[in-house]
Amino acid sequence: MRTNIVIIVIFLFFSVIIYRVYNLSIVSYQEYNKLSQKNMTKTIPIPPVRGIIYDRDNNPVALNELRFNLTIKPHLKENELNQTLQNIIALIPDSNLSKMYQEYKKNNSPYNNKNIPILTYLPEDLVYKIEPILSQDGNIRFEPTYLRKYPYKFYLSNVLGYVSKANKKDLQRNKVIAYTQISGKRGVERYYDNILQGSLGEKKVIVNARNKILKVLDIKEPISHKIILSIDTKLQKFIYDLLESENKKGAVVVMRTNGEILALVSVPSYDNNLFVKGISYKKWNELSHNIYNPLLNKPVSGLYPPGSTVKPAEALIAIASGKWNPWQKIFCGPYVEIGNRKFRDWKLGGHGPTDVFKAIKRSVDVYFYKIGLKLGIDYIAENLKKMGFGKKTGIDLPNEKKGIVPNKEWKAKKYHQPWFIGETLNAVIGQGYFLATPIQVAVNTALIASGKLPKPFVVKQIDNNVTKPIIKDVLNYKEKKNLWMIRKGMWEVCNSPGGTATRHINTKITIAGKTGTAQVYSIPQEVKKRKREDELKYFHRSHAWLTTYGPYKNPQFVVTVLIEHGGHGGSAAGGIVSKIYNYLVDNGYIK
Repeated sequence: MRTNIVIIVIFLFFSVIIYRVYNLSIVSYQEYNKLSQKNMTKTIPIPPVRGIIYDRDNNPVALNELRFNLTIKPHLKENELNQTLQNIIALIPDSNLSKMYQEYKKNNSPYNNKNIPILTYLPEDLVYKIEPILSQDGNIRFEPTYLRKYPYKFYLSNVLGYVSKANKKDLQRNKVIAYTQISGKRGVERYYDNILQGSLGEKKVIVNARNKILKVLDIKEPISHKIILSIDTKLQKFIYDLLESENKKGAVVVMRTNGEILALVSVPSYDNNLFVKGISYKKWNELSHNIYNPLLNKPVSGLYPPGSTVKPAEALIAIASGKWNPWQKIFCGPYVEIGNRKFRDWKLGGHGPTDVFKAIKRSVDVYFYKIGLKLGIDYIAENLKKMGFGKKTGIDLPNEKKGIVPNKEWKAKKYHQPWFIGETLNAVIGQGYFLATPIQVAVNTALIASGKLPKPFVVKQIDNNVTKPIIKDVLNYKEKKNLWMIRKGMWEVCNSPGGTATRHINTKITIAGKTGTAQVYSIPQEVKKRKREDELKYFHRSHAWLTTYGPYKNPQFVVTVLIEHGGHGGSAAGGIVSKIYNYLVDNGYIK
C-alpha cells in the first residue's frame, strides 16, 4: 500500500516538472517572443510643419523659420541638473539660470519621459556654434522646430492673427497640437487652425532596450496645407499708409461684389510677431490699454452706429412696401416734433420739398423720420436684417460681431421696457441702439449694387481647392424692380451738385455711394445751432462713413471706409475712397 502511494507521489512530481519544462520552453518562449517582437517595434509620430499662408500674388505672408529648442533629459538628480545648466550658461551667457531651472522643475514629473525644453527658438547660426560642444553633455539635445514669421507685421495682423503656445483647450480640440505645441489665436491663423496644423505622419522603427533605433521599417510623411488669401498686400499696405499719413483711425473694406475681399484694413494695428514666442506683460499692457484699440479687428469686430449708410436700404424697403410714393415731394422742414421733443434735421433750416432721390443725395433726416413713422420699427428692422444688418455676414474670420438692429422685442428682452416712437426716429437714421460693423455696411452696399447678398471671404484657395463665392438672392420682386431708384440716388451723392460726397470725389471711373455721420456724443435737442465737428474734442466727434460701389453702370467693387471720430463722411473719407478706386484702375482690377 505504502509502495503504491510512493509511486503515485513520484509520478505526480515528475509530471509537474515535465509540465513546467514544457511551459517554459515552448509556451512561455512563444509568449515572450511575441512580447519581445512587440516591444522592439515602435511607431514615432512625425509632426507636420505649419502650413504657409500666401497673399493673392503668392507672396508668403505667414511662413516658418527653422529654429532649435535646447532640451534636457527628465529625472536628473540635482547635482547633475546643476552641472548641465552651468554648461549651458558657459556658452550662452545671456540665458537666465533661474528661469531655466524653474522651467525644468515645472515640467519634470515621474510621468514625463520626454526631454524638457528650457530654451526655445534658438537661431540656426547660434546652434551651429554651440551644438558640437554642448552635445558632449549626454543630458542635452537640440530639437529642430519652427518659428512663425509675419514679414508684413501690422499691415496684415488683423487679417492673419498670430500663433502662440497652445493651452489646455487647444490640446483637446486637435491631437496634432500635442506635438506642435502651438495654435492659432486670431484671424486666419485661428479660423483655419485645423487646416494649417496639417496631419501627423509616422515612422515605424525597431529599437533596442535602450530605445535606440536599429532599423526604420516604414515612413508615412506628414501632410501640410497651404492657404492663399484673396488679399492684395500691396493694396492693403497702400491703404494703411494712406490713413497713417493723414493721422486717421478706422476701418476700410475693399471687396468684389461677389464677396471676395482684396483689402481689410484696421488702423492702428500691432506687430503680430510679438505674440509668437510670448508677449511681455509690459507690451501686452501697452496694446490692451491703448485708447485707439489696435488689437480690435475693426472691419469685422468693431461696432459703430451706421448713421446714414442705412438710408438707401430703408428707402428701398419703403418703396417696395407699397405704402410710400418715391416720386412724391414731401415737405421736409427743420425737424419733426414728437410730444415735447423735436427731432432735428442735420440742416438747420430743413430741405423743403423732397423726393427719394433728393433724400438719398442730401441725406435728409426728416424724410427718413417720416418713413419710420409710416412703416414702424418692426417692419423696417425685419427687412434690414434680410439685407445684411443685425446678423453675422459669415466672413471666414473669428470674433465677428452681429451688431444690433433694434425693435420692440429686442428692447423688451434687453431692458424690460416699452419701445418709444422717438427711438424709431433715432433708429432710422442709424443712431440710438443701432450698431453695425464695417463689413456689414460693405455687404449691404454690395446688395444694392448687384441685387444679391454676398458672403465675404478672405481665403481664396486651400491647396488646389478654390473658394466658390456664395451669393444669396434675398430681395423680392418689388425690391429688385425699384433698385434703380436707390442706385440713382447714390450716384447723385457722389456726382451731382449738392451731393454729400460730390466735392470730395475725384475718381477715374464713375462711382455711387452714401455718406454717414454717426454721432457718438449726445447733443440736446434744444440746441439748434450745433458746433462744427472740428470744434469738438476728438472723442466727441462723430464717426465718418463713406460706402461706395463702382463702376456705377457695371458694379464690380465695393469700397467702404469708416474714419473714427472723423466728422463728416464726405470730407473725411472722400479722398481716401478716390485714391483706392484709382489704385484699382491703375493696377488692372477695373478696366
